[in-house]
Order: sequence, then C-alpha cells, then structure tokens
Amino acid sequence: MLERSLEVSIMNEGMNILLLVSDTFRRDHLGCYGNREIKTPRLDWLASRSIVFNRCYTCSFPTVPCRADLFTGRWTFTYHGWQPLPLEEKVLAQILSENGYNTMGVADTPFLVKDGFHYDRGFKDFIWVRGQGP
Repeated sequence: MLERSLEVSIMNEGMNILLLVSDTFRRDHLGCYGNREIKTPRLDWLASRSIVFNRCYTCSFPTVPCRADLFTGRWTFTYHGWQPLPLEEKVLAQILSENGYNTMGVADTPFLVKDGFHYDRGFKDFIWVRGQGP
C-alpha cells in the first residue's frame, strides 16, 4: 500500500523530501499553523516552501510505535508495540532508496538505532544525535 502510493507521488523527478517528525511540537504553537505569539521563524520559512500536512494523525504513541506506523504506512498498533520493525515490512526509506533517492536519517532516540530494532533500515546513512537527558 505505502509503496504503490509513494511511487505515484514521487514521479516528479528532482523533488526533495524532508520528513520532519517531532513528538513534542504542538500544532497550535507553530507560526506556520497560525500562531502569532510564539516565534518559529525557521520552521515557518521551511513550511512556506514545502507541502505541509494539515490533517496528519498518528495512530500509535509513543515514539517507537509511532515511527513504525510512519515508516511502514500501516496502523501497527494491533500487532506491533515498542519492539523492532519486522524484517518483512518494507519501509519508507527502502522505497525511497529503490527509487533513486539519497536517504539519511537523523534521530535523538537511541531505540531507533539500537541493534536489532531495524529503524535505520533503508537509509544510506543514519546518525544518532544524543538528545536531552543524562
């Protein structure tokens, strides 16, 4: 399902794809979604030159199950918890790589790059950047 719809949508050669995912942004706290009090100039600039999702909902929470949904294009809640991605699941980065995109993942969540979790699968490069915490 994900593969078929993605192949149709990326037929425009030369398109760049930047998928920015944050568990801690609130839509109503970003200028690109109408907030005039909180200043988010760099995100607003990026959004002004991008396709911005106005109705995108996660079906799983927290971080790892949410990423499983996003990477597979499936509602994984019924069969997949906080665990490695099944190897038989084709993921977004694999599909993009197969279609000629250079892919890179950057995350501050150690579980995504933990040995055996497979969330780095399909990315040409994947970097873990230590986030907040001890």
